[in-house]
Amino acid sequence: MSEILAKTESVVKKSKALGADETIARTVASRNQQVRFSNNQIDASVAWNYYITDVVLSRNKRVVATQIANFQKTDQILKRLLKLAKVSQENPMHGGFAKGKFSYRKGTGDKTIASLENSAEYVFEAIEAAKETAGPETNAGGIFLTSVSDVYQVSSEGPSGEDCRSAVELSIRAFSEKEASGHAVECSSTLKSFDPARAGKKAGEIARQAKNPKLGMEGKYDVVFDPLFVGSLLGMWGSMASAYYVMVQLSIFVDKLGEKVASEMVTMRDMPAAYSMSNRVFDEEGVPTQENIIIEKGSLKT
Repeated sequence: MSEILAKTESVVKKSKALGADETIARTVASRNQQVRFSNNQIDASVAWNYYITDVVLSRNKRVVATQIANFQKTDQILKRLLKLAKVSQENPMHGGFAKGKFSYRKGTGDKTIASLENSAEYVFEAIEAAKETAGPETNAGGIFLTSVSDVYQVSSEGPSGEDCRSAVELSIRAFSEKEASGHAVECSSTLKSFDPARAGKKAGEIARQAKNPKLGMEGKYDVVFDPLFVGSLLGMWGSMASAYYVMVQLSIFVDKLGEKVASEMVTMRDMPAAYSMSNRVFDEEGVPTQENIIIEKGSLKT
């Protein structure tokens, strides 16, 4: 067992000893870099690390949560959390945390991202691609961000595991003229699949097309949505399938299970895909992630 996993387990044991019925502790050790650029030049570059342990516990159907930084003042924080639980309202819908021992697939995080030393090269590659597409006078700005997080999670009800999550992101806006610009992003969970020039080229192409705009004719038109926009829509629809959002009546899917909510051509799945920056090997209760069909041929499944 790694040192951080052992410390995370000790948080759970202390919480139980203080009187918690159930406890889950999740420690995230994250290494991050950010580069900000404008007018084709880098403005700022920063790097930071952090250790944070999220703790959620229940006592007599009262569920409370907090954070512990760098395992400091653990006893004091847990005692305060238990006091909060005693005066909190009971949650009659709390059915307990997931129980059992599970096997997990290996995390797919790319640890080489954490030791990246040539961040500027990725930025300038995107800028040059934008200039080649939109013209040499093009100005570009945006943000380049990398993150690698090691996750250690322990539950008093049995689940325990480790995961590694990584992300590399580039957001770039290219200006071919003062009022003519284009925006694009490039995201990946690995450096191998990351192509900054692709984002630069796309931003440059949109900026080039934005020159000399003309008024359109009023009427009805077919619309083709950019993947970036569709991704935002899918993220919103996916969040609406959250049991919590349904429970508190903030979802468009309330009382819609089994009903038609979209065209028959629509099937939406929640998948722990290796290429995704949101990939997880277990959820926040320690249950292994799996493919879930949210909408199948237009019908709401779960």
